[in-house]
Amino acid sequence: MKIGFAGRWSPLDKKSWSGTYYYSFRQLQHYGNVEIFHFPYPSGLKNYLINFYKNPNRWFFNKNTAVEFLKPYATHYSKQLQKALIKNKVDVLFVPAAPQLIAYLDASLPIVFMTDATFQQIQGYYDTWENIAPSNIKQGIELDKKAFEKATHCLLASEWCKQSVINDYGIDEAKITVAPFGANLDAIPDAAAIDFNRNNCNLLFLGVEWKRKGGEIALQTFHQLKQKRIEATLHIIGCTPPVNTQEKGLNVIPFLDKNNAKDKERLHKLFLETDFLLLPTRAEAAGVVFCEASAYGIPSISTQTGGVPTYVQDHVNGLLLPPEADGYLYADEILKLYANTQRMKALRQSSRKRFDEELNWDVWGRSFENIIQQLH
Repeated sequence: MKIGFAGRWSPLDKKSWSGTYYYSFRQLQHYGNVEIFHFPYPSGLKNYLINFYKNPNRWFFNKNTAVEFLKPYATHYSKQLQKALIKNKVDVLFVPAAPQLIAYLDASLPIVFMTDATFQQIQGYYDTWENIAPSNIKQGIELDKKAFEKATHCLLASEWCKQSVINDYGIDEAKITVAPFGANLDAIPDAAAIDFNRNNCNLLFLGVEWKRKGGEIALQTFHQLKQKRIEATLHIIGCTPPVNTQEKGLNVIPFLDKNNAKDKERLHKLFLETDFLLLPTRAEAAGVVFCEASAYGIPSISTQTGGVPTYVQDHVNGLLLPPEADGYLYADEILKLYANTQRMKALRQSSRKRFDEELNWDVWGRSFENIIQQLH
C-alpha cells in the first residue's frame, strides 16, 4: 500500500508539531510505503496575505490575523496538493493538522484527517488565538469544516476534539476515531529501570509557555509544600519564569533539545528522578508530555480542561483538578499521595500500565491500520 503524508511541515524534522509529525510518520511506515507531500511557502503568497489581510487588520481594526486560516492560503495549498497527487498517486492520504491542504482539494481517494482541535473550539481558548479578525474567524471555520467534511475518516487526539467536530461541524460520529498521541521519545525506558518504590517529592514542570502551562500555580504549589516542611524540589524545563527562581530546591533549565544526545540523556535522567509531573495547564488540546511521563511511571497532576482528560485519568496515571484550583489545593493533593507509600507505588505502576496499553505510538498505529482496512 502507498500512503501519502500531506502536512504543513516536514515529517523528517523531529521538531515539526513537537515531534508528532515525525513519530506518526514512523508509524505509517509499518503499514506501507510513504510518500511525503510538503510544499514551500512562496514569498508572493506571503506578501499578499500580509499586505491585504494582516497589515490592514492590525492598522485599521487592531485585530490579529491567522494567515493559515485564510481562504487564499488554503486554496493555494489545496491546489498544490491536487497537482502533486496527479503525478504521485497514492492509495490513501494521511493529513495531520493541515486542513488547509484538503479543504478545497478535488480528489477521489480515501483521506484520513488527524488533528487535536477544531478551529472553532480554540477561539477564546488559547491566548494565541485571541482577538482574531471576525472575517478571518469566519474563513477559518469554513475551511476547517470543509476539511472534516472532505475527510473519509477523522482520527482525533481527544474526546474534547471529537465533541466539537460533532456538535460544531455536524460530522457523523461513525467517521470518527479517537486515538491519543504517543510519547515522542526515541527510546522508551524498560519497566525494570523504573523505581516504583520511590517516595520522594521531586516535581517536574515541562513546558515552553510559562503562563499557559500554569507556571505560577506550579511555583505556588512548590512553595506550599516547602511550608509544610516537605523536602520538595521543582525542575522547570523549557522556559525562563518571569520571577525570581534563586532558591533552594528550584532548578530552571530554559531549553533541552531532544535531538541533542547530551540533552536527551539529561532529560532521561530527570524523568527517572521525577515523582510528579506538575502541569496546571490553562489550555491544552492534547498531551504528549503526559504520555512521556506515564512511560516513566510518573503520575501527572494537571487540570480538567481541553483534551487533558483523554490522557490523564484520575487515580490511574495522575489526578485532574478543576481549572480554578490554586497552588494550595495542588499541594494538598500531592501531599496526600506523598504520605501514602503504597498508594503512590500503585499509581506509579498503573501510570506505566496505561502507557503500555493506551498512550504509545504503536497503539495509535493500530488505530490507523484499522481505519485503512475499513476504507479498502
